[in-house]
Amino acid sequence: MRFTLRLDIINHRDVNVLAFHSGQLINYVINVYFDDNQSALHFLNQNVIDLNNTVVMTDDFNIRDNDWDPNYPYHSAHTKDLLILAESLGLDLSPPVNPGPTRFADNPRDTNSVIDLAFINPSNSGFGQHSLYPELHRPSDHVPLIIEVSINETNIDNFFWSISKDSEEEKDFIKAITDGTLALDTSNITSKENLEVVVQQLTGIFNKAWHSQAKKKCITKHSKEWWNHECTESLNRYRNTGDIKHWRVFKSSTRSAKKEFFDNKIYEIASSNKRPWDLMNWVKKKNLPTIESILYEGQPCNTLPDMWHTLHSSYNSAENRPINASFLNEISQADQIHWPPFSKQEFKDAIAKCSSSSTPGPDHIV
Repeated sequence: MRFTLRLDIINHRDVNVLAFHSGQLINYVINVYFDDNQSALHFLNQNVIDLNNTVVMTDDFNIRDNDWDPNYPYHSAHTKDLLILAESLGLDLSPPVNPGPTRFADNPRDTNSVIDLAFINPSNSGFGQHSLYPELHRPSDHVPLIIEVSINETNIDNFFWSISKDSEEEKDFIKAITDGTLALDTSNITSKENLEVVVQQLTGIFNKAWHSQAKKKCITKHSKEWWNHECTESLNRYRNTGDIKHWRVFKSSTRSAKKEFFDNKIYEIASSNKRPWDLMNWVKKKNLPTIESILYEGQPCNTLPDMWHTLHSSYNSAENRPINASFLNEISQADQIHWPPFSKQEFKDAIAKCSSSSTPGPDHIV
């Protein structure tokens, strides 16, 4: 289960909306903090938010009321707005399993209070009542609220259907779609109903082509991108015979499959994005020694003056030395090279292949 912070729905410093998937539905958890001015409450009430699948809204509401704090004899003016907000989200106030204060007073003369609440969707059976754990508050003055979530056991398929790239199945799949589309009668699309019929026929062509050419593939920890049909055949042949010759054929098949796969990857990187440094991901990083002294002329540089002298001597060793540039006169002057004419579209096509975050040099180093 992976949660995502949805700032596109609510972007407020005191309101966090977390989204997670449950089957085909997207559920939401709202975490709030109400300050003394109830800024978040006013914001939520003034901005209509459509979150039909909200399962929990919880945290510090900073509202004392006799409805949830029996030791407090009064009702808050903000309680009605809070309950209206919860009702609009389909949430009900959840009483804790073990009632008690949720915030400990800083002043011993003040009483502890109940201001941390949980509103839960009653139609969602996976979220039960929350519990208070005062022994876990540690330095905080607030008591943690814990909600148990029941997760049903689900079988996850370890296979998928696919058509291998550049395979015979892919060619037959494209041919079936092409032939079916060409044979489709589109001469009588004069109404919405006729258009829907044609769309359904086109959908049927795609489905029939896919189901006839796609193959079922299992996902294991040993799955490799470079594995192909020849590797499978040679491996099955060796398992049936146990012959050392067939084992060698299998190893040769895997080497050929790897070479073909990585050659295609190299060609794709070299011809498409033209970023050869992307290939560095295939090379393991070399661990540098923990400590290594800089040596210059056989002597370690342990002080800042020594290191500066080494740097200066290494990069400015030819400073103030006379240079005889007369040998350049012996080199014949080449003819001036003019730019060949090119169109505006050719220029756009050339720069479109370059990365927007690197220099236009051949190595693309930023």
